[in-house]
Amino acid sequence: MMTAAAPLAAALAFLPAAPAQAAAGDLSCSATFKLTLAPPLRAGGGANVSISGDLSNCASRNGQHADLRSGKLTGTGSATATAGGFNPCGLLVTAKGNGTIGWVSGGDSAFGWRIDPDPFTGLAFSATVTGGQLQGDAITVAPRDAQPNAGCRTDGLSTLTVTAQVTFA
Repeated sequence: MMTAAAPLAAALAFLPAAPAQAAAGDLSCSATFKLTLAPPLRAGGGANVSISGDLSNCASRNGQHADLRSGKLTGTGSATATAGGFNPCGLLVTAKGNGTIGWVSGGDSAFGWRIDPDPFTGLAFSATVTGGQLQGDAITVAPRDAQPNAGCRTDGLSTLTVTAQVTFA
């Protein structure tokens, strides 16, 4: 489940205000977010996904985005699942959607995210800043922890809380 959370979390936690072409190593942030799936996601089923969370302790490695210290992210999308995987819920998740990061210093970043099953890690996450600050940056998420709702194996995945390090480059 941690692998499933990381991609979603990553996709949600990155998008600062910057030039149209962002440079490598633009920003790194701590992130905490929560994914809510309705109805609870089960093998063979689908769900709507909403994401909310915070980016904090952001640092601009190249100094070009020192004003982006923290932000709030929101997003929506859809997910489907098949049985399998080694996560606590026993699901292989496919999902995609869009979101926005509102930076505390002003401005925002729009992003698109996608999660695909991966035969080795369980999930492969990809996200890209599609507008606003850091436009064009790829978003990488390194999960620290992911906690699904209790009973997700039998009741379906309804929430996933993720902490991660998020990098924009």
